[in-house]
Amino acid sequence: MLVPLLLGWLAVIISMVIQVTAVVVMLRYLMRIVSDPTNDNAGILFDCYVISIVLLVLFTGHLLQVGAWATLFQALNEFSDFQTAFYHSMVNFTSLGYGDIVMSERWRLLGALEASVGILMFGLSAGILVAVMNPLFARHSPTKEQVKQFQQKK
Repeated sequence: MLVPLLLGWLAVIISMVIQVTAVVVMLRYLMRIVSDPTNDNAGILFDCYVISIVLLVLFTGHLLQVGAWATLFQALNEFSDFQTAFYHSMVNFTSLGYGDIVMSERWRLLGALEASVGILMFGLSAGILVAVMNPLFARHSPTKEQVKQFQQKK
């Protein structure tokens, strides 16, 4: 049980490095374009662009993590082809748990570890998405003075 736990711990660290790197690179890029005074970043197309970039980067990070786990599974000779290993990894990562393909008893702890990582990474992704969307929404929210003026016109 110690070897699967140690290999799983290494895979967890690799997953975290993948997602954290993707998030940091994406946020640095977004901060640069949002703060660019030459950008017309007040329109709906800009907001759609920002949210699309966030979703694409986060999802790409998830796919890279699934691929890393699938590579580990295949290196351990759990699956005969990468496609099956990737499918099994995706089922684990999303905590879907079909059970149609199972790992050997020796390595099955890795599936549970991958599911734990998947839950954490989806939570991180949701938090990042909310953190990016809040300022976008706030830019379009009326100020207190605008609300008062609107109420006075009624």
